Parts: sequence; structure tokens; C-alpha cells
Amino acid sequence: MEDIVKALKSVRDVYVSFPKRLKLAEEELSKINQEIQDILHVLELAKFNASEGYKYARDIKELRLERRKLKDEIELLEKIQEFTAYPKASEKVINKTIGEINKVQTKLNNRFYTMRVRKDLQEMIK
Repeated sequence: MEDIVKALKSVRDVYVSFPKRLKLAEEELSKINQEIQDILHVLELAKFNASEGYKYARDIKELRLERRKLKDEIELLEKIQEFTAYPKASEKVINKTIGEINKVQTKLNNRFYTMRVRKDLQEMIK
């Protein structure tokens, strides 16, 4: 009996909780992007000393790390959203979704960035 309740709670997560979580993550991502833009405009337009400049750089780093977490979460939740769009999910669709989520998780765990312009900075992020 407990396994039935547990399974129903999982279904509730997929169809109710995860869509809400996706919406909240997208809203938070938008807010963080706006905050980053505010700081970049301060860097562009304001006068500040080295100490303040370091604080702004640290703020941007923290915001970018939070932004990355949200983007990763959104990428996974979007796969679940695609799954819930099927009117009746077959075992094949469920297995496909599980495979896609595993593929995304592997990609996220093995992430690296290749500099596009500033190749001289590449060694700093390896």
C-alpha cells in the first residue's frame, strides 16, 4: 500500500510540482539576468574604486554561479515538461524521457567551456 502512495506522489511531482518549479526557476533566472545587467551598467557608467570594483566582480561571480544552477535545473525540468505534453505516455515515451534526462545529467557533469574570443584566458578555467 505504501508503494502505491509513493508512486502517486511521484506522479503528482511530475504533473504538478515540477511545472511549478520550472516556472519559478525561469522567473528567478530572469531576475538574476536583470541583476547582472544592473551591475554591468554600474561598471560601464559609474566611477568606483578598486575595492568597490572587486565587490562588483564578486557579486557577478555569485550571480553567474546561481544562474548556472538555475539553467541546469531548467534544462532537466524542460525534459519532464516535454514528457507531460504526451496525452498518454507509453512505456517507450517514459524510457525515452529517462534516457534524455540521463544524457543531460551526463552533459552537465562533464561541462567545460572553450573561450570563443579571449583564448589567452582559457588556461584559467581548466
